[in-house]
Amino acid sequence: MRSFCTEGPIDKKRNYYVPRTQLLKTGMKKVDESRYFTLFAPRQSGKTTYFQMLIDEIRIHRLNYLPVWVSFEGYSDKSEKEFLESFTRDMNIYFSSQKEATEFKLSKDIDKLKDSIMNLKTNTKKEIILIIDEIEGLTDKNTLNKFMHLIRNIYHVKESIGLKSVILAGVSNITGIIQDSASPFNIADQLDIPYFTREEVYDLLSQHEEETGQIFEEQVKEGIYLNTLGQPGLVGALARDLVEKKCPQGQTVTMDRFYKTIDDFTRVYIDKNISNVLNKAKQYPEIILKILFGESPDFTIYDSDIQSLYVNGVIDDCDGICCIPVPLYKKAVYSFFKPKINGEKEYFVQPFTTETDFTDRNGTLDMVKILDKYTQYIRKRGNIVFRDYKEGIYQYNLDAYLNSICEIFSGQLYPEVIEGGGRVDLLVLQKKLKWIIEIKLFRNNFQYEKSLRQITEYLQNSLQKEGYVIFFSKHHYEYEYIKYEYEEKTVHIWIIPVKVKNPSEK
Repeated sequence: MRSFCTEGPIDKKRNYYVPRTQLLKTGMKKVDESRYFTLFAPRQSGKTTYFQMLIDEIRIHRLNYLPVWVSFEGYSDKSEKEFLESFTRDMNIYFSSQKEATEFKLSKDIDKLKDSIMNLKTNTKKEIILIIDEIEGLTDKNTLNKFMHLIRNIYHVKESIGLKSVILAGVSNITGIIQDSASPFNIADQLDIPYFTREEVYDLLSQHEEETGQIFEEQVKEGIYLNTLGQPGLVGALARDLVEKKCPQGQTVTMDRFYKTIDDFTRVYIDKNISNVLNKAKQYPEIILKILFGESPDFTIYDSDIQSLYVNGVIDDCDGICCIPVPLYKKAVYSFFKPKINGEKEYFVQPFTTETDFTDRNGTLDMVKILDKYTQYIRKRGNIVFRDYKEGIYQYNLDAYLNSICEIFSGQLYPEVIEGGGRVDLLVLQKKLKWIIEIKLFRNNFQYEKSLRQITEYLQNSLQKEGYVIFFSKHHYEYEYIKYEYEEKTVHIWIIPVKVKNPSEK
């Protein structure tokens, strides 16, 4: 029985996989046209799996080609002599693994690699397709420049040398190396490896359903896609956790199990995908804090810091500004960067605060009481927590408040999760109960009405009777509570003005 892959390249016999047919056709076309091209994508994006599939296609359908895959990972600052020894060794290891009855000869210097490649063509009577993965792993500039100079020279006589196509792949973009007047690696000819589409994620999960009989609820499938945006490593990791840890006896994979998986990945597990993103985000705290809690900077690939975050899969270009598009990454980054102390918890443990201030007679969370207390808390602090009219600031503040409540009463808080057919700002769970909470900036009455329609739709799809909306407004000067009822659904609305003077100023 196959399984979901989380630890590296796909093994078609052991793992479920997405065939990526159109992408393979594109790669094959470039190879047939003798193109030298590049491929850069974040780790765990499926680069190596793609190359394996491309090599399989070449071996089956292009018998006169000899594909060779070599990784420069770990080459670091090798001298020319050390590089040639490693390169020759890795070429021959690859031939052995593929049962190719040929040998790559060691060269005395990088320029002599031409002779080794020509001998390879002569011995095999095939044209060579050279795929170099982790190209940035060779960090010695002198050695790398010599190797790239060799490739550029070969390009102009590739028919006689026999090096039909070269593909450079890596995590970081090596624009400075591949861009010069003689380079065959045209930046515009880069091949992109996109994340899985919604249909591809559903197909991957369906493979498991068909082989095992274990079913994913439709909301779970959608939740996996929307929380990962199809990032291959994350899709496989969530799916494996759900079927092997949360539902190991083949039970139907339900939303309550999905929420537990999301919680574990953002709070408990050390996942390599999330760790890589978080470690890179820590290197650029100013940009990340602006994206989360301030005015997100404009996206430009020519800013070296933004470029680094982009090529490592942390941020992307969202309508011209920087954003963290993968919700699971954003949750982890948000949890790390949000201030650890904001005075909220101290407010709850004051001498006269009791359990019934936040719960009903059965000990269940009473969200109306809780959010009423929140507005009282804001009044007491005189809105000094709000210095900017930005949604991220408000979401953090309410998130911190509700998280403190959840810690006291054994609840769970999930920011920006998929529920009711859309992405809700905050979802609170306590046992089998749930509360949907939206956070909005009040701009005008049209947007206000649209927000109410949106949350009633979420309620309808989630089979919930009540929802909660907090509007922060610079257009209002008085606190308001409104109870809105529509088609047997109730929406509790609080309007919180953000321009109230501090108590000491009144």
